[in-house]
Amino acid sequence: MGNKHPSTAADVIGEYVADQVRVIQEREPQVRVDHPDSVHKMRVATRRLRSTLRTFQDVLDTQRTDPLREEIKWLGEMLGGPRDAEVLKDRLGESLEELPPEAILGPVRERLTNELDARHAQAHAELLEALDSRRYRDLSDALHDLVDHPPFLPEANHARRKTLAPLMKAATQRVTRRWDAAQCAPEMQRAALAHEARKKAKAARYAWEAVADVFPGGSDSAEAWEAVTEVLGTAQDSVVARERLTELAHVAEKSGEQTFTYGVLYARELTHQGDAHESADAAIVAAVKASQTATGR
Repeated sequence: MGNKHPSTAADVIGEYVADQVRVIQEREPQVRVDHPDSVHKMRVATRRLRSTLRTFQDVLDTQRTDPLREEIKWLGEMLGGPRDAEVLKDRLGESLEELPPEAILGPVRERLTNELDARHAQAHAELLEALDSRRYRDLSDALHDLVDHPPFLPEANHARRKTLAPLMKAATQRVTRRWDAAQCAPEMQRAALAHEARKKAKAARYAWEAVADVFPGGSDSAEAWEAVTEVLGTAQDSVVARERLTELAHVAEKSGEQTFTYGVLYARELTHQGDAHESADAAIVAAVKASQTATGR
């Protein structure tokens, strides 16, 4: 947007939105050739953009932004396939390296590498099809229009701090409601509800990134919410890893291979998830405190 000193909520949000759109556009050529970390960068930009349109919807024309959010979600899901395979390969590979040699029975390393490389290749091929589609071209046009003709309501042109403070408070409250529900839920439901809390924490993190310069301590709040998303991300990654380990163990068993090591890795992931959930509560308390301090409660 080019504003060095944004004075209204529209200025602040518009600048952040334009930054994310630019990342999506600039990363596309790298994503097509599977350049290292390009999928991750583009995916994060889609998440930030979609989250921003949701968090600040009270000052946006939702007739324009709601359909766009759905298309951004689709793009994020397409980017998620190859990215998730990359993350899982690195995570399980590192975990395997930490095991003593006597705990590795059978061609576990080879199966992990081959299976996850195959998943990545297939997901990237599907991503390329999506990027070549009419749907993606329409989305690209809509993103250009989002920047060129921002969909702000009149109230977005009011003083930035007064307009944004209640929206930031609401973002914080959405996290605490989800986390409280997860804490009170039966054990079988806890992981799913914690994942919902993580989504809301990401929204709070991205919102604070967008308004970091508006509030005293805004950057501290963004960092605090980043810590929350990291610890809850570890827990969710553990859930996904266990699902994949179960699948791989079944495939290995059908091939006549030993499955002991998959069980060892599974148990380690359970421990990682438990440790992360224990750490999350303190991280959320700290993030809420930082947000309240920044907004003056």
